[in-house]
Parts: sequence; structure tokens; C-alpha cells
Amino acid sequence: MNIGSAHDARAVRVGGATWVLISLYFAAEVVTAAAWPRKYEVTTDSVSNLGAAGCDGSAAQLAVARICSPLHAVMNIAFVMTGVLIVVGAIGLREFLPAGRTRVTALGLLVLTAVSAALTGLVPINVDADLHQVVATPTFVARNAALAFLAVVLFERWRGFAVWTGSCCLVGVLGAIAIVIPGTSFGIAERLALYPFTIWVVSAGVAALVVSRGADQGRVEP
Repeated sequence: MNIGSAHDARAVRVGGATWVLISLYFAAEVVTAAAWPRKYEVTTDSVSNLGAAGCDGSAAQLAVARICSPLHAVMNIAFVMTGVLIVVGAIGLREFLPAGRTRVTALGLLVLTAVSAALTGLVPINVDADLHQVVATPTFVARNAALAFLAVVLFERWRGFAVWTGSCCLVGVLGAIAIVIPGTSFGIAERLALYPFTIWVVSAGVAALVVSRGADQGRVEP
């Protein structure tokens, strides 16, 4: 990509900064888990459990609630905002991809990932477990498919970053496979399936900001 105008550079800065902000998702997980009345077990508790609504931690509710996440609103807002930020960042950084079907395919996979992530926050697991599973499942597939596609697309021009992208994809796919293998730790497998994409998005945002800064200094380079 050549950043040939102030508009291009501004779009890259906005897109990059937006994706860097997705790192706040991890803070939301930590804060929400820390508020659990009982210890949140990363190895066995799902990420979705953090967004389980309807329990404020009171003694009366703790007596009947199987899952109690007093700060569930924090987690559900994080799910929704992550989806929004993925889309906004993808739009800002779209010029890094070749125009045409390649760009449309990549953006489509990223949007599907984002919509699924956002809906996860709008349909808490304890409100409708079946619907929650329906809206959450696509993000496990789409995010790793997006990484695989982007690794191929970026390889010719940005080989190092493409290898990093492919590595994130590999870990994510292995995590997704581990989820359905009996006896594996669900909490760990789920995070191995989800986290690589989130980490990659943040790293891509940082890389975009570096490119934008270089353009501001008069260097036109990928």
C-alpha cells in the first residue's frame, strides 16, 4: 500500500488506533473475572460465563445461581465493542488489501467475525443458551478463516507479517479442534481458538500506525 494522501494516512491512523483499542477486551475479562464471588477458573469456565446476566452477587442470588458474574455488563459491552471496533478498523485499513474480490472476501470474513462477537454480548448464555451458541459459533470459524486468507494474501508483499498471521491462524485452528476433543480443558481450548485473532488484530493495528507514521515523515512504504 502506498499512502499517497492525507486522507489515506488519516484512514490508516484511525483504523490502526481502533484495532489497538481492542486490547482493552483482555482488561474487561480480567476485571469481570475478578469480581466473581467464587473463583473464576480459566481452565474450566468459558468466556461466555463472564457475560452471564441476572446475578449481582447478593447472598440470595448466589444461593440459586449456578453462574454469577456481577460485572456481566462489562463483559457484554466488551463483546459488542470488540465487534464494532473490528469493523471500523477493517474499513480504515482496507486499502492494504488488493481491490476486488480479495478485499471483499477479507472484509466479509472480518465482518462476520465482528457481528458474531457482538451478538455474543447481546444474547448472554444464561438468557438463551441455544441462541447464544448459534450466534457465537461463527466467530470461531470466521476469525481463523480470515487469518488463513490474509496470510496468503499478504505473503507476497509482507512476508514476515504473513508468517505471523499464519502462525496465529494455526494456533486458533488447533484451539478450535481441541474444543471438541473429549477430556481437553474447555476454558484453555476456547481461548486458544479465540485469542490469536484478537492478538493479531492488535498487532496489525500497531503495524498500521507505524506505516502511517512513516508516511507522515515522508517515507512512502508498506
